[in-house]
Amino acid sequence: MGKKLLFFPALIFIFINLMQNSIFGQTNKNIIPDSTLSYLNINNFRTDYNNVNTKWYQMFSNIPSDYLSFFKQSFTVKKIPTLLTIGALTGSLMLVDQQGWKAENKMFRKSLIDHRIADIAVNMGNGRYQFLSAAAFAIPGLIFHDQRAVKTGSNIVEAILSTGILVQVLKRITGRQSPSASTENGGDWDPFPSIRQYQKDQPAFYSFPSGHLSTATAILTVIANNYPEEKWIKPVGYPLLGLLGASLVSKGMHWYSDLPLAFFLGYSFGNIIAPEKDLAPQTISGPSLRIFPALTFNGVQLGINYRF
Repeated sequence: MGKKLLFFPALIFIFINLMQNSIFGQTNKNIIPDSTLSYLNINNFRTDYNNVNTKWYQMFSNIPSDYLSFFKQSFTVKKIPTLLTIGALTGSLMLVDQQGWKAENKMFRKSLIDHRIADIAVNMGNGRYQFLSAAAFAIPGLIFHDQRAVKTGSNIVEAILSTGILVQVLKRITGRQSPSASTENGGDWDPFPSIRQYQKDQPAFYSFPSGHLSTATAILTVIANNYPEEKWIKPVGYPLLGLLGASLVSKGMHWYSDLPLAFFLGYSFGNIIAPEKDLAPQTISGPSLRIFPALTFNGVQLGINYRF
């Protein structure tokens, strides 16, 4: 399991540096120094959330503009180095896909601990749990009138749909066999399978790219960008994404080369849907309530902060 926590996360951090600098430009401009943050109450930051009235339909109506932004940002001359890097990583991993899957699957079959950890990790990319995470923000947000939590819940649904639709299109274009259904090393590619073929035997066509990883990455990016003051989200979240990617390989659902493009798609859509906001101090008078993700001994939960 130690290899899982080191191999794919290393690729993720390469992507983070590339994409923050070349896809979206320099981020976090005019951020307050950390030394200043420690002296400020966590509620004393200017955000636009109190002035935002998120409509229920925006998670659907925003999708066309999400795609427009994605293609405008991703396919420009400036992005050529990033796209070439993604292609190079994907191609390099294809050369070792068969060996990587065999090694991971052997550990998965022989180790009960590996088996259980992989099952738990893969659930992070399961649509049912992802929609539940949206509800976990939106419902308390509606009850306690926390517009940031409501917006985060809406953004999560939008991220799942925007990323997921494009991934499904790519799966049906490429038609790559998953490891569990492979008939040759690295899986056969059968582009443009018929709808009937695809539905009858999905593992024979759905491998490239990974929908589990892409939507999980988009959700993590949305939450991290909507709660920029919660500094633990990214250091905890990115290794979990790495564990998810390795677990998908262990279970024979994906090859390692299915993962770089999936991460790129999720990270891109997450930043389009919920751009990271700058922090600046302000004075807040009167009581205030905010809902935020919290790391506890029992896992990641929602925290509630009320200021008198």
